[in-house]
Amino acid sequence: MARQIALHLLWTSVVAAALLLSGATADAQGLTLSRDEGQPAVAAIISALDSFPVVAIGEVHRNQQLHDFLVRLLHDPRCLATGGDLVVEFGNARYQDRVDRYVAGASIGEDALGKVWRDAVNILVWDAPVYERLISTIRDVNRTRSPERRLRVVLADPGIDWSLIHDRAAWERIAGTRDRHAADVIEREVLARGRRAILVFGSGHVERESAFDGNDVPRRPRSPNLVELLEAEHPGAAFLVTADWMNVDLDARLNHWVPPTLFDLRGTSLGQAHSGASAQGPLLGSLADAFLYLGATAALTTSTPAPEIYADTAYLRELLRRDAIQGGMNAGELHRLAVRFLKASR
Repeated sequence: MARQIALHLLWTSVVAAALLLSGATADAQGLTLSRDEGQPAVAAIISALDSFPVVAIGEVHRNQQLHDFLVRLLHDPRCLATGGDLVVEFGNARYQDRVDRYVAGASIGEDALGKVWRDAVNILVWDAPVYERLISTIRDVNRTRSPERRLRVVLADPGIDWSLIHDRAAWERIAGTRDRHAADVIEREVLARGRRAILVFGSGHVERESAFDGNDVPRRPRSPNLVELLEAEHPGAAFLVTADWMNVDLDARLNHWVPPTLFDLRGTSLGQAHSGASAQGPLLGSLADAFLYLGATAALTTSTPAPEIYADTAYLRELLRRDAIQGGMNAGELHRLAVRFLKASR
């Protein structure tokens, strides 16, 4: 592994130098970048896991196509064939033992299991069924594996106890630790134990956010995100995949490829594409090592919670309380649910 990491560092430094030279003046310098070459994404991710202890996949929350891909990847017997971890953003670490027992085959009640994602630091988004399905997928995969080859779901969100949170300051003290906490969990549960892991987090946690610093005028103080912490403490250990940043330019560029396809961004022409439309935003290659193409923008869909969840008016009222503490970040969606279920219950 040390040799693989050293080679990755050497390659990264060479690519970084090439990118600096080839940005706006590539044509003037007469430099050439390798053309877009995609690989079937399942096989490509499995190959990356052979070389890197951590493969981090940055999602747009609730993206159905990404989660369909993850289910397909995890069911492939070559994926973490000797065992490993799925580290997720959406689970409250207080319930790690509960999830360990569930994916090992124990019977866990629906309400008890639901607390894993319902009681996370951020609310509501994780009620989309793709997140529960991801945990259930690991349980299903483990049924086909001997104990020493089973997979584990590692919950990386801080262990918040919402019954003790009554104001924004108390919530912010915990929310502000999310990336540091996740990095410590990965250090303890994955890297220190010589294991391998797939990380599934929102893209803002597992892309090199420093690429946006030049766009931040005036510059604002910024704490390092999860992947920046990992790369500072374990250089070369993580391979970063983004499934974010689809736009009309990428639609036109990639429409002849069959999704899901993985594209290397290191020293390639796609790596020189901008993350925003019309040549705005950082280059894709400055954010991640690879781009996961899931289909044209118009074909991407969103997983949404079953509305019947919120017929449990005690849960809905608690969500409204938590949202008020957070500053109303989910006010629109919760207002529609309150109109439908709370008024009907009076």
